[in-house]
Amino acid sequence: MSARPLEGVRTAARQREGRPVSALVISHAAANRVQGAEGLDEARLCRERRSKKVGALPLRARMVLHASARCVAPDTQVPSDVGVSLGTQFGAIDVAEQALETVAREGFGGVTPSAYATGLPNAVAAIVASVHGLQGPNLTLLGYQSGLDAIIAACRQIRAGNARAMLAGGFDLPSERYAAHLQDTPRYADAGPILPGVGLLWVREADPADETAGAVVMGWASGHLATPLSTLGQDTGSDPDVRALIARAVPGEEGTGMRIHALYPGRPGLPDYLAASAPLYLIETVLAAPAPGVHAVLVQGFHPTACLCLVIRKMAGRVAERALPGSEET
Repeated sequence: MSARPLEGVRTAARQREGRPVSALVISHAAANRVQGAEGLDEARLCRERRSKKVGALPLRARMVLHASARCVAPDTQVPSDVGVSLGTQFGAIDVAEQALETVAREGFGGVTPSAYATGLPNAVAAIVASVHGLQGPNLTLLGYQSGLDAIIAACRQIRAGNARAMLAGGFDLPSERYAAHLQDTPRYADAGPILPGVGLLWVREADPADETAGAVVMGWASGHLATPLSTLGQDTGSDPDVRALIARAVPGEEGTGMRIHALYPGRPGLPDYLAASAPLYLIETVLAAPAPGVHAVLVQGFHPTACLCLVIRKMAGRVAERALPGSEET
């Protein structure tokens, strides 16, 4: 990459210095997930692309690109200071699994060195940025909570003046071996299947006049709960640690009218999308609701007490996907 695009990013950042971001708005979103036994078919993947140096795009990248095409208009010039922030629990462990199987079967000579590039956890974020020309901050976070954490990280980048907008969310494409391992653990004893999915949000800076559309990010916080969310059940809203966490996220605005949503690994009877779980829930439950309201989304990861909290004010109307002609051909 030449120095010219990077200089554009630096110039845009300098122009924003000293100008506080008045609001962070989620203006549109896109989801892509497997809902049952049908698997990840071509209808949920962007068209295949190949690189002379690396080869075909990995399936997880094609799955994410299918969703990102509905957040980033392919025929619109994207500002240089727009970035990507993605979270994943599974990462690219499938490449490591394939490499180990090849070594066991053929020896080290059978492993293609260029496959290493797609085997890094941050490869998908790099591919998405390359395809859409997003030259701003490029982040990859790991862990079950990382889908929500990536959205919070995107907000921090915008608030810090490093980007004017971020494509943020989470994805996972679990292998059968990895899913079987998790489902053998006690926390998944009553849960539904572990499935592939991706949820993406377009988060941008906005003036107060723009806050009437979409959802406004009010604040966020992290902390530890004495009682895990998986144990609290219907008592989540009355738990003092939960209320204290929300109060840190939005000081002075924690009210009785706030809806609290608790997400954690292995929710009984429900499919699990790992790092994509929180973004998908945000898109399909919170942002899709027609009525306005304030929502606190809490996510507990595999650590039994660590918790993330994101508070948003949903405005009237549904936060929808962008309708882009031919976006499936990205």
